Amino acid sequence: MNLLLKDYLDRQITPIAAQLDTESQPLFEAFYGLGDRALLTPKLPSDSGGLGLDSLGFWQFQSLVAQHSGALAFLQTQHQSAASLLQASQNQALTQTYLPAMASGAKRVGVGFSQLRKQPAPVKAQPVSGGYQLSGTVPWVSGVGLFTEFVGAAELADGSAIFGLVPLANQKAISVSQPMALMGMAATGTVSVSLSDYFLADEQVVGTRPAGWIQLSDRTNPLSPLGLVLGCAQAGLSVAAQSLSKRQIDHPLPAQLQARIEQTWVELPKLHDLPTEDYQQKVNFRGEAISLMNTCAQTAVLAASGVANTVGHPAQRVYKEALVFSVSGQSKGSAIASLDALSIHK
Repeated sequence: MNLLLKDYLDRQITPIAAQLDTESQPLFEAFYGLGDRALLTPKLPSDSGGLGLDSLGFWQFQSLVAQHSGALAFLQTQHQSAASLLQASQNQALTQTYLPAMASGAKRVGVGFSQLRKQPAPVKAQPVSGGYQLSGTVPWVSGVGLFTEFVGAAELADGSAIFGLVPLANQKAISVSQPMALMGMAATGTVSVSLSDYFLADEQVVGTRPAGWIQLSDRTNPLSPLGLVLGCAQAGLSVAAQSLSKRQIDHPLPAQLQARIEQTWVELPKLHDLPTEDYQQKVNFRGEAISLMNTCAQTAVLAASGVANTVGHPAQRVYKEALVFSVSGQSKGSAIASLDALSIHK
């Protein structure tokens, strides 16, 4: 897998990485390229078209993609998240229809459930005959123009949540905003989706989760974005090394940061294996990894000097990708840990 993936990334992604951050069509074509190689849902088992990667294998996969294009890694992760939710679904008709097609990109699905962290809930669900009526605004859904649907979530009266497949297109009861003007990864087509008594049929229901599910998930899986984080860190060091070599500057910092990245990879599986009760140790590790990524991105900028401020320079792209990955899937606890990692009073 890694050889096939690395060859594709080296040959076809690295030369256009700057374009992929700002232009949707080349980014979507890069996504299709992963699908052509059956690399869109690597965590799924092989009988569903995936590679059966475990957590460490998937972090390594994410890291390799993120080293070449953070925007591509971000969209692939959204698609994989949707596939994982479908894989866990009791709706067998849905999983059998979608999962093999998602591996190849024949079906392309995003996610929109981060709003479950907010109170009051911005999207509400009401049971009706044959399904549910959903009303409210899903504030973040990426991949408009690429994903045809997304797995959305809405809160029921008892605090539990219903998950279901929702079209990612304007139609009756669905209003999709224009893509947001984002500093980083603008090409990902991130929008908000407003639902007005949208009917979610039982056949499109992915599943339900108990009240507080997302908070429990945040505590159980605080290390989930570290593949993206470490890939972005490595990208920053690669840009820094190229710039320093070009300017004939010999400085020990890149080697020191490389050693820290490698040590983080060594410690990551150990932290992953700790029980949920060791949440604070895990989330602190996440905060330190994010701080390391941002240091590597800043190193890329400093090594490049003023040219880093030109549009299209790889140092600027990596710096903006680090902004996105710093807050991806952020909960209150992970925000505090990231701030603690920056504290001058540590």
